[in-house]
Formats: sequence, structure tokens, C-alpha cells
Amino acid sequence: MRFLISIFALLAPVPALALSCLPQTVEGTYQRAADSEDVYIVVHGRLTFNAAKLPRNGSATHTPDRMTRIPAEIQGKSLSKAGFKVPFDQKITLEVACYGLWCGSAQSGQDVLAFLKRGPDGYSLESNPCGGNLFGTPKVGMLKQVRTCFNGGACAATR
Repeated sequence: MRFLISIFALLAPVPALALSCLPQTVEGTYQRAADSEDVYIVVHGRLTFNAAKLPRNGSATHTPDRMTRIPAEIQGKSLSKAGFKVPFDQKITLEVACYGLWCGSAQSGQDVLAFLKRGPDGYSLESNPCGGNLFGTPKVGMLKQVRTCFNGGACAATR
């Protein structure tokens, strides 16, 4: 009897729970920020925050909040025509979004390439399950590409 119950449980319809994201690119993120009515700056530096405040992905018994705001700080350089040269050391708000059961993430102490949105209360950085405006441990090529975009060079957005 247990065997039959187990078989029926395995055959029961299960809701589709997969999250599908397009690959995140520096070019696509740059274009999205440039096309936005909001004001963005691009920063390369070290992101720090209390990692214990990050939301957990959901489960059958836990549905995460849609947005968790965490006080954070970035120390590094913001992008100018000359490259990442302008000192940047500011408190920001890390906005971690959850889509259904899946949440964005970040690592405290990590080197990041961040597209920061300027608002009335300062800068914010969105992380979501599909990446958001945060690239952890950026490669040199990514830094060069965002500088090329900023200076009006080839910046094919693949979204």
C-alpha cells in the first residue's frame, strides 16, 4: 500500500517552479541604465554589508519578502571618461529582490562592478535572481567594456 501511495505522489501534478533568466551582460545592464529615466553611476570597488540580513530562497514552507533593503557600503572608484578614477566611498542601500521562491544575492567583502541608482535618499544597488545591477568579481574585460560604453564606443546590448 505504501508503494502505491509513493507512486501516486510522484505522479501528482507539480507546479512549474523554474526561473528562467537571460544571460546578464555588462553591455545590457549599461544600456538599461542609460535608457532609464533614473540617474545611475558605475562603481568598481568593495561591497560590504551584514550578510546575515540577506533573504533566503523560498521553499514549501517559506515565501521570502519581495524586497529586502540592507544598509551597505562601497569603497572604490566611480567611472569617468578617464576610467575608474573618481574616489567613491559611500553608504548605499543594497536592494535584494525575490521573484517567487528565488532571491538575489551578494557577498560581503567582494570586489564588484555596480550600477548604482541615485535617489533622494542616496544610492541603491539592486540584486535579483537574474543578476540585477551587480557583477561580482568582475573580469578586466568587463571593466574595459563598461568604459567603452561610457565613452560612446561599441556597446551592443544583449538583453
